Amino acid sequence: MLNRLSPRVSVAYLAVLSGMWLSPSSVYADESSYSLSLNAGVAPRYQGSKEYTVTAGPGFRADFGNGWFIDPTQGGAGYALRFLNGMFASAALSYDRGRSDTNRYGRPGSDHLKGMGTVKGSLLGVFTLGGKLFGDTTGSATLEVPITHRERGWSGHIDVAAPVVSWGSDKITVSPSLHFGSRKYMQTYFGVTPQQAANSGFAEYSASSGLQAATLTVAWTHTFSRHWAMQTAVGASRLLGNAAKSPIVQNKQSYFGGTGLVYTF
Repeated sequence: MLNRLSPRVSVAYLAVLSGMWLSPSSVYADESSYSLSLNAGVAPRYQGSKEYTVTAGPGFRADFGNGWFIDPTQGGAGYALRFLNGMFASAALSYDRGRSDTNRYGRPGSDHLKGMGTVKGSLLGVFTLGGKLFGDTTGSATLEVPITHRERGWSGHIDVAAPVVSWGSDKITVSPSLHFGSRKYMQTYFGVTPQQAANSGFAEYSASSGLQAATLTVAWTHTFSRHWAMQTAVGASRLLGNAAKSPIVQNKQSYFGGTGLVYTF
């Protein structure tokens, strides 16, 4: 079960790095399984930032063997179904921490955004549908709908996870993703209102719905034993469309990486 990648540009990159050892099959496991991890990663302070931050922390996942799961980094807590034709679906509750306009550890944001105000955190409903494309390659589409602070708007992403090399205890997986958002979402994270322009000095900017970013992640998993494994990943993200044109964006291209030690029991 050590082969999942699920890049999510709309949340802290540590969430990607701390949850990526989990495979789609583990979400729909027939037996209970629990995983603990210790992770460290480096990523931009916010989407479009030229500044980077190092983050470290633990990860946890529980599959109860009956469809129910808990995973703070990959959808929170929810229920998943696996179908005989290889399709899978899940619904979960998660939390997006929003964004700060100051440098804060463990939360997206930067002093560069001073005057833009805080994007409030939001409880999300996360809905995923996917299946096997060919061989062990899977594809999925995920929609994230805000339950609280609905003015944030909804977002989503389309992901592919393709194991490209597998030998002995090692596996390399490549995962491209496309991210998109509603008009409210794009305005929340990339737009600049007249009041924000007056407070921050950025030019006013109205962002419409559409593609937000393209991401490519490459992960290497090494399994030490039945219980222990390590995964290292590096990735690149490119802002697209209205997101790339936003005056708050310092760099359209960004990079991230990290490693995690996982214990499964």
